[in-house]
Amino acid sequence: MAKVALFYTAWTDSVERIVDEAAGQIIPIHYSQIIWQKKNRQLVALANGQDLAQFRLFYFRAVGDRNENLPLLLEYAQKRQIRVVDQYLTRLGGAMRKRKSNEAMLLQAAGVSYPKSVFVADHQLLTELVAKWPKPVILKNTAGRHGTGTFWIRRQEDLEKAFLGRRRANFLLQEYIPNDGDYRLFLIGYQVVAGFKRQPKEAKLILNRSQGSSVALEKVPVKVKAEAEKAARALGVEIAGVDLVVDQRRQQPVVIEVNQAPEFRVMEKRTGKNIAAAIIQFLLK
Repeated sequence: MAKVALFYTAWTDSVERIVDEAAGQIIPIHYSQIIWQKKNRQLVALANGQDLAQFRLFYFRAVGDRNENLPLLLEYAQKRQIRVVDQYLTRLGGAMRKRKSNEAMLLQAAGVSYPKSVFVADHQLLTELVAKWPKPVILKNTAGRHGTGTFWIRRQEDLEKAFLGRRRANFLLQEYIPNDGDYRLFLIGYQVVAGFKRQPKEAKLILNRSQGSSVALEKVPVKVKAEAEKAARALGVEIAGVDLVVDQRRQQPVVIEVNQAPEFRVMEKRTGKNIAAAIIQFLLK
């Protein structure tokens, strides 16, 4: 019997690598393949003719904001005592989606070293806060992805440019962290398994947006490793990509972002580590 069902929305390199190396022990299931029906007074989920209750673990590579299957699958797993990866999906009312605001507030509440942040939806209140904070500051659209929707605010006029065309957007206001490049780490089971550091191209960096050359890390600095693992545990992200910088003012590692179900081909290429095999080992264990 196959142990793990891997749910996905797009056939990415990462999904393909995991499925190929798992040799039949991890079965890929596209959300469109799932059929829900009632049988013997119970709700039954089928995919390719197989009852999903036969699996021992559900691994979600992608969830999406409009995924109608997700809450049903989580309920299905709970009733049948099927393990779910990642654990963050069982939080905040059943499905903690990827939101910069959720992440920021939970990390701060857990005592993780994280930029001073304020989440406020009202743009007038935000404008007043920006006027009071030391410049520069960072402004993030909470729905932004992969660096999009992140703005470096050096003067009040920059704020109006950030709002342009985004009057209904919600924003996260953060302090600027002076640094000498960013660490990119990959964690499995809340443990750092690989990482590299990107060097800056210029002196002024916007948090994790340095674009210089990268250096593979044979050994991740102890404090950086500890803060990354603390952040992943605080959010319940078992397989995570964590971005950090070291604050040059205090020499303290600061978590910038925790990525859920991250792609890992670049990490494999730059570190020489077989991330796919490590993920498979963790899931089967």
